[in-house]
Amino acid sequence: MSQIRITQERSKIRCLKKHKRTLEALGLRRPRHSVIHNDTPQIRGMVAQVSYLVRVDAAPVEGAPDEATGTRPAAAKPRRKAVRPKREAGKPKRTAARKPKRAVSRKAAE
Repeated sequence: MSQIRITQERSKIRCLKKHKRTLEALGLRRPRHSVIHNDTPQIRGMVAQVSYLVRVDAAPVEGAPDEATGTRPAAAKPRRKAVRPKREAGKPKRTAARKPKRAVSRKAAE
């Protein structure tokens, strides 16, 4: 089944409550947010209801050559974890200096 990309173009502020709920059902959260759905009559009906807020395009096919350059999109690189340097043996941990808590007597509190 073909897929479509739905992009929210305008804000849902000052829209009918029914239209806000339709955007939520489509999975759109904010302007310029895009989602991909199967091209079904149900989705097309929802898009028609909020057509003044959204834009519909054909979804890109995974692994297909890019139209502009004729090359395939590059695979996403995995993110590396940030590595903290290890503490040298024999050095104490750095801790913030804390003030000792003051003892509050009952008489002073009253």
